[in-house]
Amino acid sequence: MAENVNPFEEEEPADWLEDEIKTSQSPPIESPEQSEATEIPWDGIASKLLKDNFILTALELHTELVESGRELPRLRDYFSNPGNFERTKDDTPSPTLPRTSSVQTFDSLDFARYSDDGERQVDERVAVLEFELRKAQETIKSLRKTLTREAENEIVTSDRQNKNEVRADQDDGMRPLEKKAINFLVNEYLLANDYKLTSVTFAEENEDQDFEDWDDVGLNMPKPPGVVHLFRDYGTHVSPVNETQESGCQTDLDDEQQARMETRVSELEKELELVQQERDVLAQQVDILKIGGPRATSSQAPRIAAVRPHRSETSSPPAAAVFSQPHSRAHPQDQFQPIEEILTNPQSIKDDNKTVTYGGDTLHQSVEQTTFSSCDGDSMENTPDNGDVPSNTKSKDPGTDPDGSISRKESETSAPGIDLFNRDSSSHSRRQMSAAFHRALQQTAFHITKENRIVSEMSRLPKTDGVEMVTMLGRCLPHIVPHVLLGKREELIPLILATAMLHPDSKERDRLLNILFNLIKKPDDEQRQMILTGCVVYAEYVGAERLVEELLPQCWEQISHKYVERRLLVAEACGAVASYLPPEMLSSLVLSMLQQMLMDDKDDDVREAVVRSLGLMVAFIADPDKYSQAFDLLQISLRDPSEKVQRSALEVFLPSFATWAYELGRLEHQLVHAMLRDLEDLVKGALAQQRSNNSTTLPLNETRFHLLLTVLQELLPFMYMSVLESCPGSSIQPDDDLVVDLSALPPASSHLLELTVIAGDEERLLQLVQHFENHVQREWFEPWEQLNWLVNNLIPRLLEVMMGVGVSLPRVVCALCTCVQRFCRTFGITFTHKKVKLKFEELVDLPEDCLDSQVNLGHTAITTAVVPVYAAGVLLAFNTEESRKEVSHFLKKVLCTLAFCQTSLDSLRATLLQLRTDPENHELLLGVLWEGVVHSAAVVRATAASLFELLIPGLSDILISHRVVPALVTLANDPDMSVRIATIPALGGIIENISIREVLDRVYMQLQTFFDDPVYRDHHSVHVELIRTLARCGPNAEPRFQDEFILPRLAAMASANTQMANETKRADIARQLFDAYSAMSCCFLSEQLIQEAMLPGLRCLRQDMAVIASEHEEVVSSMIRDYETKLDMSRPDRSGSVTSGSAEDMRARVMSRIKDTNISNIFTRKK
Repeated sequence: MAENVNPFEEEEPADWLEDEIKTSQSPPIESPEQSEATEIPWDGIASKLLKDNFILTALELHTELVESGRELPRLRDYFSNPGNFERTKDDTPSPTLPRTSSVQTFDSLDFARYSDDGERQVDERVAVLEFELRKAQETIKSLRKTLTREAENEIVTSDRQNKNEVRADQDDGMRPLEKKAINFLVNEYLLANDYKLTSVTFAEENEDQDFEDWDDVGLNMPKPPGVVHLFRDYGTHVSPVNETQESGCQTDLDDEQQARMETRVSELEKELELVQQERDVLAQQVDILKIGGPRATSSQAPRIAAVRPHRSETSSPPAAAVFSQPHSRAHPQDQFQPIEEILTNPQSIKDDNKTVTYGGDTLHQSVEQTTFSSCDGDSMENTPDNGDVPSNTKSKDPGTDPDGSISRKESETSAPGIDLFNRDSSSHSRRQMSAAFHRALQQTAFHITKENRIVSEMSRLPKTDGVEMVTMLGRCLPHIVPHVLLGKREELIPLILATAMLHPDSKERDRLLNILFNLIKKPDDEQRQMILTGCVVYAEYVGAERLVEELLPQCWEQISHKYVERRLLVAEACGAVASYLPPEMLSSLVLSMLQQMLMDDKDDDVREAVVRSLGLMVAFIADPDKYSQAFDLLQISLRDPSEKVQRSALEVFLPSFATWAYELGRLEHQLVHAMLRDLEDLVKGALAQQRSNNSTTLPLNETRFHLLLTVLQELLPFMYMSVLESCPGSSIQPDDDLVVDLSALPPASSHLLELTVIAGDEERLLQLVQHFENHVQREWFEPWEQLNWLVNNLIPRLLEVMMGVGVSLPRVVCALCTCVQRFCRTFGITFTHKKVKLKFEELVDLPEDCLDSQVNLGHTAITTAVVPVYAAGVLLAFNTEESRKEVSHFLKKVLCTLAFCQTSLDSLRATLLQLRTDPENHELLLGVLWEGVVHSAAVVRATAASLFELLIPGLSDILISHRVVPALVTLANDPDMSVRIATIPALGGIIENISIREVLDRVYMQLQTFFDDPVYRDHHSVHVELIRTLARCGPNAEPRFQDEFILPRLAAMASANTQMANETKRADIARQLFDAYSAMSCCFLSEQLIQEAMLPGLRCLRQDMAVIASEHEEVVSSMIRDYETKLDMSRPDRSGSVTSGSAEDMRARVMSRIKDTNISNIFTRKK
């Protein structure tokens, strides 16, 4: 035998376990002085150190011994056991040996930090870490040696111990380590030669192996060279060859072998007798055909008894005798007539034989077609053809399965059924060639393997019908699918589905469907659509019964699959086939599956698909008892934290469920009522929390509130259809002059919410709307239940919600306005004026005698969100000229009422903010405020002046220059001081939003008047409002206005404030100046401006803060230092001192930031 047969093998070092045993059993180390016989052994020293708790000394001794190769088992076991260093609460820790936070073994303790020599801490710590690393590497190496040795020992057999007897053509079973090594090298070869797609497929088929790391193989050996190198190096090794020689028959047979041979001989003799009997029968048949050739008719069928029984698997088939007759001299023109003309049963194949059926008798014919000659040439014409031969008797051959398919073992042996010489050709029929020669020639020319599955399948093709074709596909597809590229596997979906639909075996259908659902590892959206389309086609073809039995189990198996795409496929498939499933199955199994996925799945996309499938499924559930369960699922989907899940619930699930609720008569009193109750509970809970906390703001969950309002808004089309279809008055004569414009209806947020879709078609919807409008336009009409519920239940409850939420939350007010406006536009202008408008007027119209008291107490709707909702949602819902006049009159009334009552303007401010979003309302709002400007009462004028600030950001430059500025100038010169002060914020708003020079100059002049006019010198409120306005508009003003007006004025007011005698006024102005300087510090300022205006004002402000607000003094001082540093850095002659000073300032700022921080925890590693 040649050496180094396996290129993967290499010489291994000595076993580490044996070395360790030798080390542990070695005698104690002797000292250099050999004369001393009583030398103390190292083990005794180690025992003494550990006993007296000299842990550090023992550790140093252990380290030295390990480095010198004389490790002691006692020290090794002690320091490797973490239990020796665990302490309880009762134990008193050693003052010289504290426990570290991350210790698990004694090896990881850092004793260097407690050393007296502080300068060597880092070096000693590195030494300890190097020791730990070296020890870990040794442990890994020893474990890998053990793993390799154990893996080799498991596979070694007695046959492999004697390598000289191993045949070169026999391969033992591949060991797992060898498989991993070969897989690694093959993957490396594929990547090196740019077979990237094949490499990806190969890696996916071996998911349990990491191809990035050779250590994952587990072999204690370096990575071998590549596949190419191994191939080239193969010729240098001598393969073991088994020496063979020809020999005669052995005579020294044992009893068992001799009995086996005798049995074989007897079997061959029996088969020979059977062949001779068959030969005699065929010879008699030939004689019969010769004698009665011209008189033979097509009705005469040869009857040949089946004399060849089923052969045992151990016996080899003998050569079949083939009989042929020479040409008759009396009839030289006669041709040979092949028996192939006789109809054969394609399923009656046994081994290399074919079974031909003749009206009840069975003929076992060899694969090589038996031919015989006829005496009379007319016998060819009278020979029965394929269409006349009856085949009533099916083969009872034991090699055939009950369903007609051939067993696997027999299919493997039936491969030689392909006979190139079995042709219906006169040129071949004249040839007199033995069947043995036919077979030998065929096998010699074409090396057909009997065990080839594909050859076996192809041999059946000539005798295959439709059913057999489907079964063949069922057998072949499981072998084809794994070898198709992942990117092209969707091409197999139609083939798999067609086979599954037509296959007669239920087990094979389940197998094919399982292949379909596992065809693609992570199907994308397009691939999932292909599979879902196939599921729908499958459901249409097979029906409900097979769909439940075959497809649903596949979905159930993958309901908790680890891949999101697979769970998505299951969720979408449940909805896709919902219309084909029985209603009882929908309301039980499928509903439970989707419920489980909705509640347990962590992925947003899966839950979104579940919600969409629930919407599809609810449309086909017929059991009313499942209403509550479906409603609970709707609530869960609406409360889902994912926005996409909520959106799907609103667009798909809610419309489908609302349709079901309407069919059951539960729309208003159950579905809408439940949503209103949740909305009311949300507002009541926020109000209770506000009262308990004595807070001025309402702690309302705005997201939840907005969602519930959206739900009510999406249910409006269904409520409208409920009112339309239940409208009475069938005897009312229709008004031909009434024109209904369906385009006036609000646009639907989704296709399922369109009224034409809900009603069925546009014509039916038009008829229903005309009938409803004819009914409600009468002066008095008879109400009905659905309409009464809207008027007496829905609208009053919404009004209570509006009064509860207040006006402090702009998003909430906007959502209420949108919802009510959509409600009014859906039910029409007639219903709005006759029903909705009256409900709002009952709340906003108060008697004059109790107006002041009610408004001041806040018990009226005029100070709540009812005002903006009534103006924007009800009066302006249809945006007609009449409605605009009503809005203008209503706002003027509210303006005067709130001004006279001296109450909060929040409701009016919210109304202006809501209406200013539409440019068509700007003229209307300016007209309302102008009425307040020219009002005789000063409080009304002051209120109007303060409201201009809200409108300026949304107005155009033209309206501001022609309408707003003249009004503000007029009010700024008003005799009443409160009116003048109210104009200051609006002037600041103009500075922020306008860039027209003429307008800005007029505003600057007006502000200059407020600062310089002696009339305002002693008005504290004017000064406070001016500073507040400058702080707000200063950062957004033009630089010239900042440099020439704002900063000098602020510095002057800061200087004057230090001389203020009134402490209260001084504190008010100081706080406003602090805000103003904080805002202006973000602007770019020149050095001259810093020196002349910024620093003087800040120094004065620091004096005030030291007295009235010491907590802000440090901030002001820091601002002063920053500006001084900036000035010093700009001077070249003081660059050195500036650098030093800036460094000190930086250190002071850093220390001030971390003075409250626990320094010891800054560098602690996060776990």
